[in-house]
Amino acid sequence: MKRWILSPAAFTLAVEGLFLAGFFLLVVFGASTYRETVEGQAGNSCTRALLSYFSTRAKNSDALGGVELYREEGRPVLSFADPGSSYAVRVYQHQGHLVEDYGENRAPLAPSAATVIGETEAFQVEALGPGAFVVTTDEGKAVFCLKAGTIHAG
Repeated sequence: MKRWILSPAAFTLAVEGLFLAGFFLLVVFGASTYRETVEGQAGNSCTRALLSYFSTRAKNSDALGGVELYREEGRPVLSFADPGSSYAVRVYQHQGHLVEDYGENRAPLAPSAATVIGETEAFQVEALGPGAFVVTTDEGKAVFCLKAGTIHAG
């Protein structure tokens, strides 16, 4: 019976090859896990950005008649009044993006001059009562409550 006996050099190369293969597998699995983590963080950042945007706008417009909900051209518009003027920041969905423009309250919307806030295919706004409203986007629903102001839905 013949036995296969590896020379010390061949044995060393086999062990090094085994370690190299293990290292490459570790790198591949690590890169995959890192990519999934970064994608999850990017999604969370987008969600937090949209929620903090609406929260900031609602706090800045927390006055009597400061927030108004209405429909124009078949789409919901959330209007945040600029205190002391007849102008407002109007937020609405246009071509898959959530956008804002600044203009006279209830003036025609200007999507070509609007600033993109984020991407969303869904945008719905509902008044829940005199001082609360809910915003629904692709990221989910968020409820906002005003302390001093009321929501005018029209």
